[in-house]
Amino acid sequence: MSKTRYAFRIPLYGPDVDPQIVGEFIEQLIDEKREHVTHEELIAAARKAESPIKPCFTFSDQDAADKWRKKEAGVLVRNLHTAKNDKPTRTRAFVYVHHPEHGGKRVLLATRSAMARPEFREQVVEQAVRSLQRSLTYWGYAYGGNASLRALAKDVERLKKKAERELLQAV
Repeated sequence: MSKTRYAFRIPLYGPDVDPQIVGEFIEQLIDEKREHVTHEELIAAARKAESPIKPCFTFSDQDAADKWRKKEAGVLVRNLHTAKNDKPTRTRAFVYVHHPEHGGKRVLLATRSAMARPEFREQVVEQAVRSLQRSLTYWGYAYGGNASLRALAKDVERLKKKAERELLQAV
């Protein structure tokens, strides 16, 4: 049916969900609906017991609500930054770190507290560097590409120093 090959960029759905089958199913649904499908139509198709996309959705209202609240918590934490002269800085107010007292589980700390402790500082700097690298790589390739952004993304040491300088201002 389909000549397009499909793959999940991030394997979120486990080994039982075949991206090729999912892609072809969505293609077929689009063909049946005459070239477009809404989110509502996709969800309705997923509700059917035999649907190959059913495992990609959470149909338990309690589980779905819990997942949504986790997402909201993440958005809240990512959106809250420190302020300087009543203006938000680029530095997040709180960061997640792997904490030994919690079995290595990720816990939330104030950026100021995490940067003051050497055992967490490296994690925070690494997170900031990865975030910068992703952004620079994305913008370096998107919209015509920019070689200088791609070069900066590869210069990890420069990125680390830049991130650490900025994060240390929170201490």
